[in-house]
Order: sequence, then structure tokens, then C-alpha cells
Amino acid sequence: MGRGQDSQQVEKDQYRPMNDVNVAVIHTERCAAAFCRMFWAFIFFLDFRFGVNRVHIDLLPDFVGWLMMASALTTILDLAPRVEDIRRLAYGLSFLSLFDLVEIRMTQSEGLGPWIVPTTLVSTVSAVLNIVLIWKLCGLIMDMASRLENETMRERAEFRRKLYATVTVLLSLAAALAFASRSFAMLSIFIGFPAAIIIFLLMMGLMKRTENMCRGLPV
Repeated sequence: MGRGQDSQQVEKDQYRPMNDVNVAVIHTERCAAAFCRMFWAFIFFLDFRFGVNRVHIDLLPDFVGWLMMASALTTILDLAPRVEDIRRLAYGLSFLSLFDLVEIRMTQSEGLGPWIVPTTLVSTVSAVLNIVLIWKLCGLIMDMASRLENETMRERAEFRRKLYATVTVLLSLAAALAFASRSFAMLSIFIGFPAAIIIFLLMMGLMKRTENMCRGLPV
């Protein structure tokens, strides 16, 4: 065995002690069904709103998606101890997302973009918890793939959680800057909306691949 192989083996050995995933649960139908449900949950995280005058309603309520995710995680609590933490985050986000169900846009002064109610504080907390949940969920998938010695799947989950965190932070910053400039607001819409669509499609793809991994199908 060469030095390159030795270093790879050391990295794997260092990673395994942190892996508390129950392999027996991975190959169950309820585990596959849980990730299938999470696949559909991501549809509700897309922001499609219908508005009359200054009142805009979310046609795909985020809280429905978070409740679907929490429900799915409830069926696989024995997969790993950290699943309970992810489920609590999902319930917390389902509550916070209620404040974003109805959006009231109010022009404060000439040259300023729309101010959104509820407050920026709630949106900021939601964005942070969102990133934490996805980071942990992808970490769980990484450990599942590691236990099954599926390095390709593990790398895919690692890349997508980093991409999700990066895009979410950038979109949050763009939304904040949009308040200061109407032209920037239009730019953020044309760039931010497609970016959000792409990242959510990638996350949905990861959930579907994890479902297939649980069923022993190609990922």
C-alpha cells in the first residue's frame, strides 16, 4: 500500500469514530420513505407569492415543508441520535415561517425599496437556523454514505451543503441591500430567483439519491 493510500485510510479512520449512524436502519423502507417525504418538502421552500396591492401571500407555505420534514424525521429517530436535533430545528423553523406567510410591503420614503413585515430579525434567525438544519441534514447523509462506503455520495452531500450555505448567505445579503436601491432589488430578483431554484433542485436531487441509496439502487 502506497503513501497516498495510507493517507486516505487515515482520513477514513479519523472520520469513522464520529459516525453514529445505525446501518440497519438505512436499508429499511421507512428510511427510504422518510427521504422521499423530505424530497417533496423542499417544494414548499420555493418562494411563490400572490399579491393584491401591498399584501402578498406565500402560495407554497414554508411551514408545511418544515412540518413534512419533521414528520419524516420522526420515523427515523433511531437512525442516529442527532436526528432528534434536526427534527427540533424543523419544528422551530415551522413556527418562525408563520411570520413570513403574509408579507406586507410598505414604502417608507422615495428611493427606498419595500420594507417587509415581519421584522428583519425574524428573517435573519430563520436564515441562520435554515443553514444549520441543512448543514446537519447533509452531514447525516454524509455519514450514511460513509457507513455504506459510498464515497461519491458522501462527497456530493458535502459539496451541496457548502453550496447551500453560501447561496443562502448571498441571497440574504442581496435581500438586505435591495432595501437601499430599487435597481439592485431588480437585479437581485433576476439573479437570486434562478439561483434559489437551482439550489433547491440540487437539494431535492440529494434527497432522491439518498432515498435510492436506502433502497440499494444506483445513486
